[in-house]
Amino acid sequence: MVSVTDLQRNSKKVLAKVARNPLVILRDSIPEAVLLSIEEYKRLTELEKETLKKELSLIMDGLAKKNAKFSDEKIDRDIEYAKKHAPRSR
Repeated sequence: MVSVTDLQRNSKKVLAKVARNPLVILRDSIPEAVLLSIEEYKRLTELEKETLKKELSLIMDGLAKKNAKFSDEKIDRDIEYAKKHAPRSR
């Protein structure tokens, strides 16, 4: 952990520490932010992307299973019916 004051006064030393481990920045003894290396930031953002891709894939698989019983023709008929019978916005 490092205070905002220490960060301002010793930025080079603090950045050297961040290269090894993320640092919690304190303001008035309260955790305010986390400072981490660019490599760690990239790793975390890549991990987040992969997690989101997996979640989206699961959702898409679930939708595909639910909609497997509907043919393209049935969907096209439903769309045409909706176009004819949906209220028109003005």
